Amino acid sequence: MTVVWSSSRDGVDYEVRRAGQTLSLYANGVQHSEFHPQRLLTGSVWDLLWLPALLHEPERYRRVLVLGLGGGSLIPPLRRLLDPETLVAVEMDGCHLEVARDVFGIAERFAVQTHQGDAVSWLRDYQGPPFDLIIEDLFAASNRQVSRAVPAELDWLAVLSANLSAQGMLVMNFGDWPEYRDSALVGQYAMAGYASRFRLSCSDCHNAVIAFSREPARSIHLRRRLASLPALSGRREKARLDYHIRQLD
Repeated sequence: MTVVWSSSRDGVDYEVRRAGQTLSLYANGVQHSEFHPQRLLTGSVWDLLWLPALLHEPERYRRVLVLGLGGGSLIPPLRRLLDPETLVAVEMDGCHLEVARDVFGIAERFAVQTHQGDAVSWLRDYQGPPFDLIIEDLFAASNRQVSRAVPAELDWLAVLSANLSAQGMLVMNFGDWPEYRDSALVGQYAMAGYASRFRLSCSDCHNAVIAFSREPARSIHLRRRLASLPALSGRREKARLDYHIRQLD
């Protein structure tokens, strides 16, 4: 890998490394984002964050919110596969936002509204219409191990849910299964207002991605839509897509 961009701010060392056409953003040695100008799939955790949207028809996601943009790995597949009318991303780390905008070129190429700020405060203060898909991926750049920056508590879930539409989908990223299993969101209280809950994982990482759906869903619907989408149904894409989905309710 070749380092093509670097910066040190507030005790965090940032690097963008290139391997072929793939650009990867690291903070204190922990990878936070990956971008390839020709590919939608990373073969890792970033695929797990948008995959749950395909449990339902892509056309229903007119307003999409990403909390924790990082370098913007999620934005190309969200734009190409869902093409929402409104795509908003909030990122507290100015260095991550700089990489997303200036190095990866995410904001301009994929028509996403980016905001720098604390995602929790931003959403608590938000007064606009609800979102059909909220992806919550909040990990601190200073963390030398992969763990959430915001505790997964019921009051935070309530804020997320209050800004989700009646047919919406909420996706949350956890550092690993025990981090979710030991959180307040594992119980039935977390299912208030939701009909289905799923866990997604892959062999490339320890992360546990949890998806909460307002409406009933089955994993077979995801598999059928993946097979029907030309951008994801080719031989190379099938080989790169690494995921396991399990219904929790």
